[in-house]
Amino acid sequence: MDVNEKLDLILKELEEIKIKAKIEGSVEPYQSKETKELNAAIAKASIEFPKINVNRENPYLVAGYADLNQMLPKIRPILGRNDLHLSHQKKLVDGASVLITRLWHSSGQWIESRILLKPNKNTLEAYGSHLNCMKRFEVMDMLGLTINDDPFDDDGEADMEEEHKDIDMGAKLKTKFDRKKQSFEVITKEQYEEIMKELDDEEDLTKTVLERYSLRSFREMPKNMFPLVIREIRRIKEIRKRKYNE
Repeated sequence: MDVNEKLDLILKELEEIKIKAKIEGSVEPYQSKETKELNAAIAKASIEFPKINVNRENPYLVAGYADLNQMLPKIRPILGRNDLHLSHQKKLVDGASVLITRLWHSSGQWIESRILLKPNKNTLEAYGSHLNCMKRFEVMDMLGLTINDDPFDDDGEADMEEEHKDIDMGAKLKTKFDRKKQSFEVITKEQYEEIMKELDDEEDLTKTVLERYSLRSFREMPKNMFPLVIREIRRIKEIRKRKYNE
């Protein structure tokens, strides 16, 4: 990165800081003056919130997620029974788009959250994808929802990705095959035991295969990688066997 690129990056970051400061320092409050009835309604509704399961798979990451259509149809009837309503709207702040998520009560009391929308690409597809993702996170935060086997609840592992790359070639599961066919379901106990049996405590072979497929451990390997990996282990063993017998 040259000097001009670094300067552009610094200016962009400063502009984002200014926008965030305006959002957070806005004279508009984040909640109504009174929230007593609203708080009571949320507490009552939260007892009814159902379990929400992962129903979609990100084709480019080893992760599943629960989309908005999985959450909202289950949540809205409960909110309605407790005189609550959830809404999203967008506002422009110095040319930047801000998502506002507000939880209303029939008494007129409300609370809201605000987040800057910043898609990586300036395309309609990128904006729509980013917007729905942010809506999903804001709904979860606003209502205190949790997802069964939430892939983002990883003890902060994804946030340490860059540090781990320098240590062990990356902590996330990144594979060298068609990611669109990838599964977030890990291998079974029986499959793991079969791999361990094939490896037969050969540490160098274990290390070779893990590095080749950018895996942290075989226990966390996606289930549909199993045939590929087991074939590779057997192939390497066969090559070594032939060389040994020559």
